[in-house]
Amino acid sequence: MSELIWQADPELEKEIDRWTEEHREEFLKDLGDLIAVPSVSGEREENAPFGRECAKVLRLALEKAEKYGFQGENYDNYCGGCRMKGQGEGELGLFAHLDVVPLGDGWTYPPLECTLEGDYVIGRGTGDNKGPAAAALYAMRFLKEHGISLKHDVLLYLGCSEEKGMEDIEHFVSTRKAPDFSLVPDTNFPVCYGEKGIFRSTVQAPAEGNLVSFHAGSVVNVIPSWAEAVIRTASREEAEDICGRLSRYEKVRGQVCGEEGKEVKVTAEGLSRHAAFPEGSVNAVHVLAEALVREDILTGTAKTAAAGVERLTASCHGETTGIPFEDEGTGKLTCCGTVVRMENGVLSLSFDIRYPSSFRGDEVRSGLEKTVGELGFSVTEVQDSAPFYISPQREEIKVLCSIADHVLGRRYEPYTMGGGTYARHLPNAVGFGPGLPDQPNPFPPGRGQGHQPDECIPLKQLLDGMKAYVLALKALDEIV
Repeated sequence: MSELIWQADPELEKEIDRWTEEHREEFLKDLGDLIAVPSVSGEREENAPFGRECAKVLRLALEKAEKYGFQGENYDNYCGGCRMKGQGEGELGLFAHLDVVPLGDGWTYPPLECTLEGDYVIGRGTGDNKGPAAAALYAMRFLKEHGISLKHDVLLYLGCSEEKGMEDIEHFVSTRKAPDFSLVPDTNFPVCYGEKGIFRSTVQAPAEGNLVSFHAGSVVNVIPSWAEAVIRTASREEAEDICGRLSRYEKVRGQVCGEEGKEVKVTAEGLSRHAAFPEGSVNAVHVLAEALVREDILTGTAKTAAAGVERLTASCHGETTGIPFEDEGTGKLTCCGTVVRMENGVLSLSFDIRYPSSFRGDEVRSGLEKTVGELGFSVTEVQDSAPFYISPQREEIKVLCSIADHVLGRRYEPYTMGGGTYARHLPNAVGFGPGLPDQPNPFPPGRGQGHQPDECIPLKQLLDGMKAYVLALKALDEIV
């Protein structure tokens, strides 16, 4: 365990533990109320930049915060916050989000309920990020109810579009001053002090011929577990022949369909993971494209387009897209083609790319454009969010690592990652729990983690996170 560079207070920690146990059921009730709202960031509606469900969950969270005595703040329904007033000047931030990824299929537990099963809470958002948001709120509640006043204000930010572009945080920092130092409870302990750049792009190619449709993925930062294409044939016999040839593939299935049985619906199964952490995933886009190419099923420019998709999704570290970048500080680039659509004879493929902090977005674009151009594709859309990196030698990070070591009873090393959080949009911010790098998962691969069916987190991790946030706010109040 690392040397403690802040003074622990055993009596305070004993009281935190007692209070936490006393409020355990109330915490689960509040979390369940948040999870019950299917707050997937969507299209703008009246007075709801990200849809009515995101506006609804924001109102609900602010109502809970105000019930506990905090000042609620709504920033045009892009995001909100609750404030605990301090005795002096300055502000500390806790930045969490209330939007979630789409529910998806394959759940064995109700996705919109907070189910406590053994040591785990299960439901969409339990880990990412409604559970951590509730833990942060309860940390502030503990401080308030125990009369522990800080010099700084504490602002708990509640976002509504973290999973879909972070337009919420962009609105926030463009309309008000960011806190002096912020914690983002959307990572693993102990401290994430750097994030790779996030580059997203869509490429297109003509796909005329016998390919009727190709569909996969719903959001760009999730590797799809399902892909589907429809092929037009000249006869039922040809359709049945294609189905027979595809039957040799374990994860691919062909089914005769359409009028007179002259079409084949081809489906492919993969293994979903967050696109920032693709190791161990199986991209259904690649599974489907590979089968279509190997069996020489397609005709016309669709044949060329599918071959391009097959190549561009063959690796998750950029080797087949011309951008195999890597550095010592933040590791290997990741590159995942996750969303496929076909419209008016044009096939589009969208990429989620996380690039190391020593590279620039224009270097990624140049390498990608060269490779896709050689395959008959053109780049049509580009989004770039620059990486962030702060020195792990800063006093705040050393203190936070010591607190995490102390609360968890073991040492974890501070790290950088490919995931993107609000920290990249703030001047002084780091990721701080409540996940663990070796977090147990009671489900088989493809289930149980963030963005997966049966998303879950041990309840103890949320409660340990709450305790760490109490200690961290007190410590940061002295050194920021």
